[in-house]
Amino acid sequence: MGKTCVGISLESNLTYHSLADELERACADGFDAVEMNLSAFPFIIAGELQPRVAEYVRSVVQRYPLKLTMHAGYGLDLRNLEEYAMHKNVLMASIDACTLLGADRLNLHFEEESMFTARERAFFQAHQEAADYAMERGVMLNIENIEVEYADKAADFVRRLDHKNVGMTLDLGHLYLSACYFGYDYLDTVRRCAPQVRHVHVNDNVGIFEPMRVENHRLYDTLSMGYRTMFGRGDIHIAPFWGKAPLEEGMRILKDAGFSGIWLCEYKSRSFLPFNREVQQRVRRIAEQ
Repeated sequence: MGKTCVGISLESNLTYHSLADELERACADGFDAVEMNLSAFPFIIAGELQPRVAEYVRSVVQRYPLKLTMHAGYGLDLRNLEEYAMHKNVLMASIDACTLLGADRLNLHFEEESMFTARERAFFQAHQEAADYAMERGVMLNIENIEVEYADKAADFVRRLDHKNVGMTLDLGHLYLSACYFGYDYLDTVRRCAPQVRHVHVNDNVGIFEPMRVENHRLYDTLSMGYRTMFGRGDIHIAPFWGKAPLEEGMRILKDAGFSGIWLCEYKSRSFLPFNREVQQRVRRIAEQ
């Protein structure tokens, strides 16, 4: 059995100057991996890959003994038929960016299933094409559950794709919000999803779903994270074990099911600087028990 791999997400508002500091801090806190959002730097402009940016960032990341994973940038929507060509270009460019960066996996949001057959067909076909394209380039695609939808739907989508290069990212924080809002069982869902899970996001919240997330997403995005955190509203991405999600129980189910991928702590780490090492140690301890 290989060493347990515990990672941490990098803040999305990185700068070229802060990147090295963030990576150094991740090492100092004992993490083995980092996850970066493709929106952090101009890796892609108008659907086109910018190789110089990717090569520069890779040159910085390579100085540290950290595995790199990537998260799709904000706004990618393969159900958007009105701008479908652009979104597909961004998807393929995202895969190419992973290749240049030396990242072997890319997380893609499932988001909310639509009521339109044409949109769902386009969503399916785009991921089908991307799976082949990514496999040729050594990049695994992982479909992530979001709090606005039943987590089972992301797992079902992975099963329907039935592609060896596509797995599921199970976000335990998103799952908790979704289970509280829609009224289904958290731990039973972890068990059902476990066979498809290749990557795990470990983050916390208090289980208070923010309806504005589905009713008016643009207005929701204007709410400050400080305000939302203070009142516990929605997907606040606080440090694991600082909220109410049954993370330890969920992690144990995944471990018992044979999960051996990265336990990626995806939270606002700058807000928890004095406690990040403690988080890493607790996640590792649970994963190794």
